[in-house]
Amino acid sequence: MRKTTTDLVCFGELIWDLLPEGKLAGGAPFNIVNRATSLGLKSELIGSLGSDELGDEFYSLINEIGISTKYIQRHTSLPTSVVRVTFGQDGEPQYEIVHPVAWDDIKIDQSIINLVQSARSFVYSSLALRDERSRASLFQLLPYAKLKICDVNLRAGQYDKHTILRMIEQADILRMNEDELDMISKWSDLKGYDRKEQMSALSEKYNFQFVIATLGGEGAVCFHKGKWYVQPVFKVKVKDTVGAGDAFLASFIYQYLGQKTIPESLKFACAVGAITASKPGGTPVITTAEIQGLLDSSN
Repeated sequence: MRKTTTDLVCFGELIWDLLPEGKLAGGAPFNIVNRATSLGLKSELIGSLGSDELGDEFYSLINEIGISTKYIQRHTSLPTSVVRVTFGQDGEPQYEIVHPVAWDDIKIDQSIINLVQSARSFVYSSLALRDERSRASLFQLLPYAKLKICDVNLRAGQYDKHTILRMIEQADILRMNEDELDMISKWSDLKGYDRKEQMSALSEKYNFQFVIATLGGEGAVCFHKGKWYVQPVFKVKVKDTVGAGDAFLASFIYQYLGQKTIPESLKFACAVGAITASKPGGTPVITTAEIQGLLDSSN
């Protein structure tokens, strides 16, 4: 029987990542929905592609891998987004992002409001807020969402403090990396606090259900209702870290919506994130057997 309830909706950027080895479809919303769909969640993308050859190619790819294109707009004047990606010695990606592009002008109608209102969760992040047009659309949608999940996802030169703080204060769940945790803590007058103090203070200040920090080689930590949950990293040979955080978040949501415990959800999410980092690109094919094998290796 076809599933009718939408589990996950993502709003934002759709990007062709121009990697050293070639062009790959990307953008955090696409990466998250792709991984969530592969895990079995009914997911939808709200975004925009240009009415150009790259947009046609991206649109066809989304259809081919079984993701709905119902809420993906085709912009008549702005181009499909491309981002040049290079890597440092530690495998961390650096991004050269063009502006403006199609996803800078995502429009909202009643069908999109209805989608967000009925979905079990709604994911958004900072990059799609750099332009006032998509920013206005996102903030119009947030009051309709049942479970608001903010994936901070800061990119140099693509955000401002006021917008980020406005974005996170409306979230139920906040996910960030260690650099983003430090920056948001500084903006929230928590400079000098240690990591745990930062996360608990942010949770109290903004009334989050969860605060989750992904810590690269240190794994991940979650603060929920006064309790700490820590998951060590899974040891893999890192190819690149593009999409690893997106895979982590999609996998955590999959487990959480499936009523798994926080330790189970963190462990599963870290395993999928690690496997993603061991392969090129943000949305590599990952099998259930691969995930279970890595989980079993830590027991």
